[in-house]
Amino acid sequence: MTEPQNEPPRWPQDAPASDTGTPTVQGQSSPQADAAPGYSTPASQAYYTAPQPGLGQQPGYGQQPGYGQQPGYGQQPAYLPPGWQQAAATRNPALAGPGSRLGARIIDWLILGVLCAPLWAPVWSTLISQLRNIASSYPAGTNLTQVPAAKNAILNAEGRFLGHMLLVMIAYCIISLAYDWIQHGLWGQTIGKRAVGIVVVSALDGSRLSVGLAGARAAVYALPSIVPILGWLFGLLNELFLTWDTNRQCLHDKAAHSVVISKSYLAAPSPQAAGW
Repeated sequence: MTEPQNEPPRWPQDAPASDTGTPTVQGQSSPQADAAPGYSTPASQAYYTAPQPGLGQQPGYGQQPGYGQQPGYGQQPAYLPPGWQQAAATRNPALAGPGSRLGARIIDWLILGVLCAPLWAPVWSTLISQLRNIASSYPAGTNLTQVPAAKNAILNAEGRFLGHMLLVMIAYCIISLAYDWIQHGLWGQTIGKRAVGIVVVSALDGSRLSVGLAGARAAVYALPSIVPILGWLFGLLNELFLTWDTNRQCLHDKAAHSVVISKSYLAAPSPQAAGW
């Protein structure tokens, strides 16, 4: 029977390691153990930063649903156009509104229609007369579209009518160009603008447009209408552009660096007083 051997004494290098791997000697404490409460040590940092079961981020203690950006607070609703606040804050009160400008333009259209009546009235009268002559050449109740000769005669009459109307349209555009050019160059107003109390001025300093800029403005407005369909679409876009432009400018205004303002603002002591 063998006697139990005595276990050899532990030396410092054989002592158990602490949390940080530093040997501890019996009767001595590690520097980390002497750290005052509230000061972190590598061991304590490892303990508190390590994921503990059940001690992670608890449900309901992070970002709460429904506590972010609320609808109606901060970002504006989508139905407001971009830059609406800036446009509302910077739009000059002297600018003429779409209603007054449309009213002035309607008056000018009526005047131009009367001035051009000697051009377009004979063309329509000739077409009506030709169609009546064709119809009177056949018995009453005859379907002229079923008679080749009558059908060809109608097509020829309509072709001549369209050719004459194209010439009338060109003449109308030239007369409209002169109508706007002369009046805006001399007085800054057409007859329609006088009727509603608005005037065209330079967007740079509020002065009257030069003759050259008045001509450029009138050309961009009147001449594109000579081109069928595309020119008419451009004319529609040109007129509608002021409804969303901050300075209430149509495309022909931008070409001439002009704006349309209420005539009452011309009484300002200087162009700067009107905001230009």
